[in-house]
Amino acid sequence: MQQRLNSLYRLFLLILLVAVVNGPHAAPVDDVIYMAEVNYAEWAFVSSQISCELKHEIPGFGVARFLQIAGEKFHFLIDSYQPVPRKGRAEMWEISPSWEPGTPDPLVQTLQIEPGLRPVLLQRQPASWLLASLAKGQIGSIGFTDWDDKRKQVQLRLSPVNFQRPYLEFRKCLKALPEKGFADYRYSEVRFALNLHDLDASAKALLKELADYLKRDERVRSVRIEGHADDQGRRKYNLKLSERRVMAVKAYLVEQGVEQARLATFHYGESRPKVRSRSQKARAKNRRVEILLSK
Repeated sequence: MQQRLNSLYRLFLLILLVAVVNGPHAAPVDDVIYMAEVNYAEWAFVSSQISCELKHEIPGFGVARFLQIAGEKFHFLIDSYQPVPRKGRAEMWEISPSWEPGTPDPLVQTLQIEPGLRPVLLQRQPASWLLASLAKGQIGSIGFTDWDDKRKQVQLRLSPVNFQRPYLEFRKCLKALPEKGFADYRYSEVRFALNLHDLDASAKALLKELADYLKRDERVRSVRIEGHADDQGRRKYNLKLSERRVMAVKAYLVEQGVEQARLATFHYGESRPKVRSRSQKARAKNRRVEILLSK
């Protein structure tokens, strides 16, 4: 009897084992890992007069970039070769490389995967954490569920191989980068004395700084210069006066090296006051040239 029970018990274990092995969740599914091999990992430093950038190809997936543009916040992004189909949750953590074992930061950060060709965009704090991880020789890893197979995890790994030299150049670039950027120069205003179109010292200083910026930032495609006058005097006179003010500003920008083709001029006389009042203070604000930049 005991022997029969033992045989039945072994048969039950065998059936259970077969069920586990062939069950829907039994077979291990490998993660999809995108990472440059040690012999091919490269980081590139790229700069302009208004930007500092570190670039790294993640083979098979896309290009990772740390980017600082003058006047804007530091950020990290990944541009993918193929569009990501939908939004999802992801995690970011450190991994110690096998060739240089260490103790990774235990912090696991959460982020959002966005649909389209730019699935990853990290703002200053997480981007700085990821940059610091690479600087100390760790692998930065971003993991999320595969959108085609929920059993799989996709991991995007940033290799620290060949990172240090371009990273040092990147840091030097950051120190030399101008503090002001597009948002600071998007709108400028030059004021004028009554019945005058001449530029005073403060106006020339403002326009010189603006011209220097325009020569640095090739993204600015158009500079709209709009002239205005107050309501003192005849309308026809004020219209002509606003035109002379616009031409004075344009001439000075061109003199400072700004391409004339980027400049568009308009003049409105007294028809578009900034402040609708007949007070002397309001009229002083209305005697102006407005300069608007667009990319």
